[in-house]
Amino acid sequence: MQQISLPETWSQQDHLQWGRRLFEHGYYWESHEAWEHLWLELGRTSEEALTMKGMIKLAASAVKCREGNSTGAIRHASRAAELLRPGSNSVLFEDCNLKAARESAKRITESPPVDHVAPSDQPVPLPGLQI
Repeated sequence: MQQISLPETWSQQDHLQWGRRLFEHGYYWESHEAWEHLWLELGRTSEEALTMKGMIKLAASAVKCREGNSTGAIRHASRAAELLRPGSNSVLFEDCNLKAARESAKRITESPPVDHVAPSDQPVPLPGLQI
C-alpha cells in the first residue's frame, strides 16, 4: 500500500474529518492511515488519543471484514467498542457520532459483515457502519 502524505499545515480537525470522509466512502485502510497521524499527535495515551485509537480500530475491523477475516474483524471491533467510551467531552470529536461508531463496532463483534468482500482497490462501504 502507498503511504498517504497529508499537508503539514492541517489542523487536528482537518485530519479527523479527512479520515471520516474516507471511512464513509469505504476507504477503510486510508482512513486508518489518516487517523494514525492524529493519534500520534494526540500523544497516544490521552483521552482524545484513546478515542482516536478506537476509531482506528473500527477502520481496521472494516478492513478485516472486506478481507473476509471474521476473527480479525471481531478482535479489532471489540477493542474499538472498549475505546469508544460514552461521554467523551472533547471538542475535537463534536462532529462525530461516537455512539454510532461504538454501536457499529458492537454489531461487527456480533455478526461481522464479511460477505461484502471486494477488491482492495475498490471502495465498498459496509452496510450499517457509522461514525
